[in-house]
Amino acid sequence: MKKLPQLYSQEGITIVEIMVAIIILSTGFLAVAKLQSVSVRSVSWAQKKSTAILLAQSYLESIPFNKLDDYHGASKKKTVLMDKNQFFVTTLVDPLGTATQKKVEIKVAWDAQELSFETLRFQ
Repeated sequence: MKKLPQLYSQEGITIVEIMVAIIILSTGFLAVAKLQSVSVRSVSWAQKKSTAILLAQSYLESIPFNKLDDYHGASKKKTVLMDKNQFFVTTLVDPLGTATQKKVEIKVAWDAQELSFETLRFQ
């Protein structure tokens, strides 16, 4: 049995194959870089939100019940610098029918974001 001669022999890789491989790899690397950027931004936002929650909780716990009347009617505003970020804390107290019940609202704002917390305080 006679073997037919090969018309084309393929040795090595062509420039087109190299270009396709470079395009595929660069697309993958760009996707990973974009994912890293989004991840860093999300972690930063979550850290600021956690700090805002901590600030609101500490402000709420730091006001004794007998001092809540000082906050009645007008909101108290304070600027706080924490973790190299500026937060604006606003506290407002409203009575709830009896002298022993008060609604306390604390808003914490930063970088065009805002969280609002409400709670009831009883004597």
